[in-house]
Amino acid sequence: MYNKKVCILGARGVGKTSLIERFLSGSFSEVYRTGTGANIDKVEVDVDRDKLQLMLWDIHGEDQQASRGYLNYLKGASAFIYVVDGTRIETLATANKLRQETAKHLGSVKPSIMLFNKADLVSQWKISPEIISNVESNGIFARLTSCREDSGVDTAFGLLARVMMGRTALMPVMPIPVSKQGFDVKPDLRP
Repeated sequence: MYNKKVCILGARGVGKTSLIERFLSGSFSEVYRTGTGANIDKVEVDVDRDKLQLMLWDIHGEDQQASRGYLNYLKGASAFIYVVDGTRIETLATANKLRQETAKHLGSVKPSIMLFNKADLVSQWKISPEIISNVESNGIFARLTSCREDSGVDTAFGLLARVMMGRTALMPVMPIPVSKQGFDVKPDLRP
């Protein structure tokens, strides 16, 4: 069995814990939970015929991120998930800052994806498809997710697992489609 550490980073209230809860148990809670430090969960996933144990590090606390104390938790990480709340544009700036600091601290680039969460609230989004396309043109793979509606969560974690196992690469993607109602958030199953 292979073991991989994945750090989940983002501003307070973007849905980091909800993403992990949805992935691990298939459930969603409206209750906001705050914490400090890091919460660690383990899950075993199948990647083709191999078993992969993911150690999911949910890194909490804006105070800790502001003081750069979170950098201590990054040691040994195999991949990163940066989470953005589509209804709050400032969370994109936080995710980009965390991404830059992470790369600088580690001295190398690890597989990473940026999840634009709360796609179920598209009518309230402050982040446009053009902004997301610009993020992708700056070298990070982006996906839309909704913990409430269970959209895109398993696909995102599954994709990252496949990348860490060398089964696929994070390739540039097509622009995120827009429907008349807003973003089309149907899961994308590209390898």
